[in-house]
Amino acid sequence: MKLRPGPRALTCAGVIALLSVGVFFWTPMAALLSISVVLLAGAAEYDRRQARQRMSGIAVSRSLPVVIGRDCPFLSTLTLTNSGEVKLVGEVRDVCPDDCDPPLLNSSINISAGGSVDVIHTCRIPRRGMHVFGPVWVRIAGPMGLVEVQQSFECPGAIRVLPETFASREKLVKDFGAQLQLLDRITRTRQHGSGTEFESLHPFREGDDPRRIDWRASAKHGSPIVRRFQVERHRDVMILIDCGRLMGSLTDTGSKLDCAVDAALNLSRVALQSGDRCGVAAYDRVVRGFLPPQSGINSLGNIVESVYDLQTEWFEADFTRIHAELQSRQGKRSLLVILSDLSDAETSRLQCTALRQLSRRHLVLFAALRTPLLNRVVHETPHSIVDGARHAVTYRLIRDRAQALHALERSGVHILDVEPHQLTLPLINQFVELRQRNLL
Repeated sequence: MKLRPGPRALTCAGVIALLSVGVFFWTPMAALLSISVVLLAGAAEYDRRQARQRMSGIAVSRSLPVVIGRDCPFLSTLTLTNSGEVKLVGEVRDVCPDDCDPPLLNSSINISAGGSVDVIHTCRIPRRGMHVFGPVWVRIAGPMGLVEVQQSFECPGAIRVLPETFASREKLVKDFGAQLQLLDRITRTRQHGSGTEFESLHPFREGDDPRRIDWRASAKHGSPIVRRFQVERHRDVMILIDCGRLMGSLTDTGSKLDCAVDAALNLSRVALQSGDRCGVAAYDRVVRGFLPPQSGINSLGNIVESVYDLQTEWFEADFTRIHAELQSRQGKRSLLVILSDLSDAETSRLQCTALRQLSRRHLVLFAALRTPLLNRVVHETPHSIVDGARHAVTYRLIRDRAQALHALERSGVHILDVEPHQLTLPLINQFVELRQRNLL
């Protein structure tokens, strides 16, 4: 508990300082000033005791949502209860996380005896991850306003910030509309087609493949019976998220890494709902995390915990590290979904070599996230030699990237080249298409 002079104490001290000048003109003024100082000190001590007693009757509790979407508004509520017998007037300050907007929450409080009051603020946090609020500081003045008592209350509150479309299913529906309804219909119904997993027996109808007639069942029923198959379930899907330097580029909806994590979590939900096993890994110059494929929609919580707080540390990504990890830990043929991008020719060559090696064992989908800054530079009109040099470098980067993606596609890697903020729906649709084609 800390003490500080109140506004009236400062006023009294200023008056005494002015009156002290009168000592040079009237000697008895010194005695009067001494008595005034003693009385002021006594009053301040009484005020301090009363303020401490009032502070001891205050209790503070906090209410926060457990999960919110990135940069989505939410309410932070502090409840202050006064168990004392007198009315309290003061201030409360809540210490927010560094990334919170606003960073500090200050409010005046007026709590009746035996009552309580709620202090509510609207906040935003534009950065994914776990964010902790607290402590809370409360300042109460004494009855005479000479002394103020300030005390901190340890009532921390933690809040998880997830990608906005993953945290809100309604926002995903609003953004993608009818296309997402088509996706839901595909993933929630049995997927009949050219799969090899037996589903059921049905009477032969015009248009059925005669090669699928079950002769034993037909002889038993006295009419042609065909076997129907569905697309295989319980296959492994591994999502690899690049956290390197290139993924820190800003877009209209956060960084490229923000868009990648958002798309990865939504794809994980679709894969698990489809009956597949899903895992996730993150890497830059080292492997940041590796969660092997798991089954069941309940596994989505583990995937969220693994990736929702990923941040780029501005290291150059080294795909050979995660390639070695996959070779040792993921021997079963799987669908590998890689959310990354390609940069200079040398780095692209090494990454493309590793991807081609992986495509010999696995089905590889490489989602290349474009860098919006390159597109903006291309469409700018050069006005100087420096601008011309920027255009030349930009065109070369775009050319090298296009050549690398073309080479990957020719080697059997499936390519998805999109803007970062448009990644989620094309990625899920590509997954659904590959699943229906039964390429695994």
